[in-house]
Amino acid sequence: MAVSANRPVRLTAVAALSAVALLMTGCSGEAGGEDPTSAATEATTSPSSSETAGGVSDSPSASPSASATGSYEPATSEGPAKNVPVPEMPEAVKEPTEEGLEAAVEYWWETSFYLRSTGDQEPMDSVSDPACAFCEDQLLRFADIYEQGSWVETEPSELDFQFTKLDADEMGGTTAFLLSEASAELYRSNGERVEDASGVETTEDPWTASAMFDDESGHWVLDDLKYVGQQQ
Repeated sequence: MAVSANRPVRLTAVAALSAVALLMTGCSGEAGGEDPTSAATEATTSPSSSETAGGVSDSPSASPSASATGSYEPATSEGPAKNVPVPEMPEAVKEPTEEGLEAAVEYWWETSFYLRSTGDQEPMDSVSDPACAFCEDQLLRFADIYEQGSWVETEPSELDFQFTKLDADEMGGTTAFLLSEASAELYRSNGERVEDASGVETTEDPWTASAMFDDESGHWVLDDLKYVGQQQ
């Protein structure tokens, strides 16, 4: 099932969902407690992101910009994105079905684009369980980037689902998909590009996600998200 809400997604058949390896390591520590560019090193969710670069100026010039008014303006080397539309949760995410699970994963990546564009954690946080290490890493990482006055120039990702299966009780499930992402560029508050912390374009990288249907919130919540490395 191809998806193109904010990004395209395609997943290969996953051989061993229980053996996937998360290459995105180096989760942030306490908020604000590490070098801001170190927190920004994984400027994209791609496992090919570079190693930590130097510090970022702490003169804030890039603040989250989400607005219902004005036209959307993507980020450039001159400044952060403006009037970024807040992603709206699809009604399908509120259904305990395979389609609902896939919609939740798709929506999570839409909130990822929004987070990377603004530093605003709220949309992603609403569909991320605290047990999801990758989710928590992204939430802390990009909030810190924007708090330091830096920003990210990026584009929506693409997903293509290959496999989705609900648990026996239909209150949880797992899905596999291919993720394609454009390169992302990290800029300090003075406009300097942080080369070592900027990502590269990826095509059809295999990922898996698991989620549970939360009765209290009435929608799916991701509790695990992993990049599937090359099996040896």
